[in-house]
Amino acid sequence: MSRTSNRSKIALSIFCGLIVGAGAVAIHYLTISHDDRALDTHILLGDLVAALTTMIVCLAIQLRQEEVHFASAMSRAAIVSELNHHVRNAVFPLCLAVQKLGDKDASQVANEAVERINIALKEATADAISGRSVHADNLHSKNGSTLVH
Repeated sequence: MSRTSNRSKIALSIFCGLIVGAGAVAIHYLTISHDDRALDTHILLGDLVAALTTMIVCLAIQLRQEEVHFASAMSRAAIVSELNHHVRNAVFPLCLAVQKLGDKDASQVANEAVERINIALKEATADAISGRSVHADNLHSKNGSTLVH
């Protein structure tokens, strides 16, 4: 987590608190008579408490959203990791069978296919962790792929 990200969250929380506090002060100034100094002090203290509470709630909402984002990214990474494991376990016996045959052309084709699978899995992992993947339900894919870049 970067410092600028934390600073921007704190700045946004302070800004929201100032808006609420200034709005409350303005409304109270326009709607309440100013005959009693003690009442004015209590009203201002109440507005200050409202502003501080707004800052805390706004910061809490932002932190909760960040927590949900990271949990979602970890879930996507775990799914892709499991997929990666299953694909590699399925491809490995095929590679052994091709190597056992001893055909150099078939071995080369198998090695190229494995390399393409490795590249696809690396890209899928990076996309899943970053959240750049979109599901084919949202798009009309022609090849039936569930991930579209």
